[in-house]
Amino acid sequence: MTSSFLLLENGDSSPSEQVEQAYAACEEIARAASSSFFRSFRHLPEPKRKAVNALYAFCRRVDDIVDGDWLPSEDLSHLDEAARERMALLLSERQVNPIFSDQEHHNRLRALMHFRHQLDAIEAGKRMEDVVFLGLSDAMKRYPMELEHLHELINGMEDDLFETTYERFEDLRRYCYRVASTVGLCLIEIYGYSDANARRHAVDMGLFLQLVNVIRDIQEDLGRNRIYLPTEELAKFGLTHADLRDPTLASKPAWQNFMRHYIDHAVANRNSALGLLPLLDKDARRSPRLMCMAYNAILKEAIRRNGDVLSRRLTLNFYRKMQVAFATLLYPGLD
Repeated sequence: MTSSFLLLENGDSSPSEQVEQAYAACEEIARAASSSFFRSFRHLPEPKRKAVNALYAFCRRVDDIVDGDWLPSEDLSHLDEAARERMALLLSERQVNPIFSDQEHHNRLRALMHFRHQLDAIEAGKRMEDVVFLGLSDAMKRYPMELEHLHELINGMEDDLFETTYERFEDLRRYCYRVASTVGLCLIEIYGYSDANARRHAVDMGLFLQLVNVIRDIQEDLGRNRIYLPTEELAKFGLTHADLRDPTLASKPAWQNFMRHYIDHAVANRNSALGLLPLLDKDARRSPRLMCMAYNAILKEAIRRNGDVLSRRLTLNFYRKMQVAFATLLYPGLD
């Protein structure tokens, strides 16, 4: 695990210089974590790009905490009791088991609580020392992002500390809203828009992207005892969660029919998500368009495979990635 970056030792820097250092650190986090997201950000004007990198760095850190790839280096023992109380509440609400050992679960939950407190400190106007929160704090002064969306993101990420089972599609939709649409609602405040309908389309953009992530990562999530496909939806086609471990499932008509049903949900959200693009400021449209086209290509790959997202992970080869890249330059929509 890597530790957090702090600016405490750089006492000679002015506040503005520290902010710039924070933005630079957030950019490095974004660059290291996701080349595809980072490439899509680079088309933004510099002020918007810095703010997006700060937001992305925050989201990346939250995700890394939950997956156990990173924890803050600060002493968080003062949050032990609050973390235990939160754990008891979450267990009573979910009625499912944690997927980590008691200590690992406690450490992750405590770190998420630390992040909540840092968001509260931003809202209170306190001076931030951690580079991610210093960058995010400055970005929130420049763009009207709502901290409530980031708290809701953490709520969604808490789900991933437990065995994940959703009964209805609406349950999956709520999870997707929390971990993806909330980010979209923050992003559009950075991108800029003049029509309030942009918020509705931003929600659907998040749903579309996360629904694709779910089928892209099925095997990886199974290894972590996370199953996002709703039991009720699977049951409509005579399937159960246990069937997901069947190595021959991808060739069975029941699974192929389920995947067509699932993809219909994703396509419906994609079609609404596209309504966002013309509502954004012109200088910010290219980044979400690039992301939409890349995810649409992944969805089309699932269709081409007749729903086989199980035998191998959904990815795009080099030539298909190049086609997507060129298409973003030539065509503003999706086919």
